[in-house]
Amino acid sequence: MKLKTRLFFLFYLSLLSAGLALFLELVTASHSLSVFNKSFPFNPLLFPFLFFLSSLFFLALSKIISFSLAREESTDVQIKTLTIIFLPAISLLSTPFLLNFYWSRQDLLLRLLRLALIIMLTSLGLALIYLEKLKKTIRQKISILVERFSSKRPGQRLVLLFFLAFFVYQLTTLILVLQGITFSGDEPNYLLTTHSLIYDGDINLANNYARQDYFAFYSREEHPRLKLGIYGRYGKKGKDYIYPINLPGISVLMIPFYALSQLFSGKILTFILKGSLSIWAALFSLQVYLLGRQRWGRESLALSLWLITAFIPPVLFYSCHLYPEIPIAFFSLLIFRRLVFGQNVSWLEASGLGALLATFPWFGLKYNFLFWPLFIIGLYKFWRDQKRVKKLGAFVSLPLLSQFLFYLFIYQLYGTFSPIAIYEGVMSAEQLKAFWQMVLAIPLSLRIESFLDYFLDQRDGLLLYAPVYFFALAGFIDLWKRSRKIFLALLFVSLPFLFNYSFLTHRQGYSPQARVLTPIIWVGIFALGEFLASNKKRIFRHLFFLALVLSLGFALLLLLHPLFLYQPTTHEFTSRPGDLFVYLSNTHFFLPPLLPSFIKINNLSYWPNYVWIALIIIFLLLYAFGRNKILDSGFSWPSLSVLFLIFFLLRVLFPSPPLYPVKTIFYSPQRSLGFYLFYLGRGVVVKEEGDFYLHLEKPYRFIFGSKQELKEIELRLGCERGDYEISLQAFDQPVIKTRITQEKKQFRLNLPPPYKRRHLYLYEINLEIKHLSPESMQLQPFMIQFIPGRR
Repeated sequence: MKLKTRLFFLFYLSLLSAGLALFLELVTASHSLSVFNKSFPFNPLLFPFLFFLSSLFFLALSKIISFSLAREESTDVQIKTLTIIFLPAISLLSTPFLLNFYWSRQDLLLRLLRLALIIMLTSLGLALIYLEKLKKTIRQKISILVERFSSKRPGQRLVLLFFLAFFVYQLTTLILVLQGITFSGDEPNYLLTTHSLIYDGDINLANNYARQDYFAFYSREEHPRLKLGIYGRYGKKGKDYIYPINLPGISVLMIPFYALSQLFSGKILTFILKGSLSIWAALFSLQVYLLGRQRWGRESLALSLWLITAFIPPVLFYSCHLYPEIPIAFFSLLIFRRLVFGQNVSWLEASGLGALLATFPWFGLKYNFLFWPLFIIGLYKFWRDQKRVKKLGAFVSLPLLSQFLFYLFIYQLYGTFSPIAIYEGVMSAEQLKAFWQMVLAIPLSLRIESFLDYFLDQRDGLLLYAPVYFFALAGFIDLWKRSRKIFLALLFVSLPFLFNYSFLTHRQGYSPQARVLTPIIWVGIFALGEFLASNKKRIFRHLFFLALVLSLGFALLLLLHPLFLYQPTTHEFTSRPGDLFVYLSNTHFFLPPLLPSFIKINNLSYWPNYVWIALIIIFLLLYAFGRNKILDSGFSWPSLSVLFLIFFLLRVLFPSPPLYPVKTIFYSPQRSLGFYLFYLGRGVVVKEEGDFYLHLEKPYRFIFGSKQELKEIELRLGCERGDYEISLQAFDQPVIKTRITQEKKQFRLNLPPPYKRRHLYLYEINLEIKHLSPESMQLQPFMIQFIPGRR
């Protein structure tokens, strides 16, 4: 039996070595591949050498892994374990088959890189499952690190965690700014209010809009046509008084950073401002750590929650955006933690908690729906205290005074005590009545869809961008079993805030995902901690780890492709696909139609919504009532193999370019081209005649399809002003490199063979522009036009 097993393993290693040799041969000879030559570059002299090196590699790796195998295990068991760990590498044998779906040399190398990455990650996952000695070693290392951290004084631990989180958030800010991310959504409105507070001493923005003061933080050179739309309402004194819809709380917090930023320009200015609120995100992460310590008394659990908070959406990305959600999350978690878990809260601390609560209305009217639940919890806590009069007075005085001053503030601005004036301006009784009639007439189905959107929509839903929070739902089940009082307190705080949003069917605009849920994300983190503290089922522990890996992976992809962060779901956006999931699709398979979507169109017949809700219900029922042995079995090689195959089909087997969104240009009733715009990115304006106006100096990928095979295409390109050096490629074939100066040139290109996809013939033209003259491309864009030639 041992001989047969060893012979089988040698044969298995020879297959792996052959696969790796094929992989390496394709990589080393990829320079010879093109759309004209897609055959596998097999070299009978090179292959034996690569096979020999691959065999040595797998034998050495087998020896290294064997040190992590238990010595008492039989040879058969050891070989079986090694076979399972190496299983993903069998896919290397498919390397030549990738050439059947050849798009370009660059695309092939990218797919090969992904194949190598997923093989390593899957093999690592299998090693962590099947190598008990390795798992024990890792646990010991983690325990040693946790013990070393725990041995430090509490103050040192907090300082260390604060600066680690702050560094991560500042690094995130830097990466985004270097990729050209600037101010968007509500951010310029908050900044303009800050500018007015510093230089005018008020929040009347009429003069600031008139003077275009927003160029104090926008580059006039990069945005020469920018005219910031007025996002405010006229006050009671007339049209010379425009007050911001966004209340000034966050603008006040940014004052010192804004003043500092004005000493600089360009990306340094943007970096200072974009990172100005990361200190609050770092403080919020500390509160999460303290919550974990206080609630469960386990250092490892508290650190786990801190890591989840610091490194995945939504906190990671809101740390480098200018919105009030993170400061409010910090204030509300601090207040809740001390009110619910605090022992012997002094009257001075009660006063401090009240002071924090008093700031809520000034950050946004919506935060009153957090203010009053926390206020009531505070009343309940201090009413039961022996020194109730002193502590109650200390807690309630500043919040009540703040509410009085807030309504007085509204009256001074708009001449009414109605807070609706902040959003709608001065309204007559008839207008106010009409407004409420409009709100009450919203169908219940739209309110429910809005509620579900915050969690599940593929454009901005929390759970699809941070799947780890699925397990917060399971944590609520554990919390109900262990402490219904805390469970009800969390719902008492969070549900009024959510129901207010969904009642008005508000959706987030041009901001990172899960903006609506970010102020109360700590509620989900609390439930997540409850799951980690209570879960005993191995399968859910493994699923949680998978969800955490996916969440970290999505965070990395969003960091590398920051435009994916901004996926509005307001009424003017009627396209379902989220850009991240478009990116994860390919030329043959489009992922978004399988994902939930609750944008503001008719969703009643959109079946993925029902499937996802049903799957979540099944998941929770299994967690709550499941007693099957399968739930205690955890992941094994078949389950990881399924995940491997999904990734292989999505990101390796087929070419990367997704055929979305399509812009069809009609040249005649018989001739049309469909341009797929996803990879064009920013800075492109498409005209109906097929003219593309390019406003940025960068590479452009034009992917288009035709129902008939094209032999040639005519290009017209250039600019009336400007000096450019351009190079053109058709797939991976260089075709033109020239210079264009203050003119438009015409070229007729012979097209290489197309990529055939069903009834379409697909082509790619790559244009690289080097702008040699000083004029702004924003004002004088470069034009390129495509005209189909002979067929």
